[in-house]
Amino acid sequence: MHASQLLLAASALALATAQTYKSSFTHYGSGDKYNSPNCNNGGACGLYVNGYSAAVSQNLYGVGGGQGAGPACGTCWYLVSGSHSVTVKVNNLCPAGNDNALCSQSSLSATNLEGANVHFDLCSDSGAAWAFFENGPGLLVGTATKVSC
Repeated sequence: MHASQLLLAASALALATAQTYKSSFTHYGSGDKYNSPNCNNGGACGLYVNGYSAAVSQNLYGVGGGQGAGPACGTCWYLVSGSHSVTVKVNNLCPAGNDNALCSQSSLSATNLEGANVHFDLCSDSGAAWAFFENGPGLLVGTATKVSC
């Protein structure tokens, strides 16, 4: 096998083994109808992201509300829905609960009311919401693939 063929084979293997989930997407941040704080300043992970950020559903985040940083903190995800795409870094938790049906999946194999395994709430303050939704709908469904940061 030539070096270029080996590189293509390795790239294909990496894509095949990447974590990808069916996902739903919304946005939040300063000035939204829920009076959210600036979503780019720390969040549940306690980290400021220089770039696009998002909260992720509790089943992917890894711990519940008030339990600190979960294993998903600082991971990067490539989000796609139709012609919309953006890469975000997880800096917050979208907690499970009765009033938060999009983030209440019990495991990564369970689905929310949109049929998605995980949910990403894109941070308006980081610019992620505008980059992904532009001026389109506030709820989309697509895929999320874990990528290197």
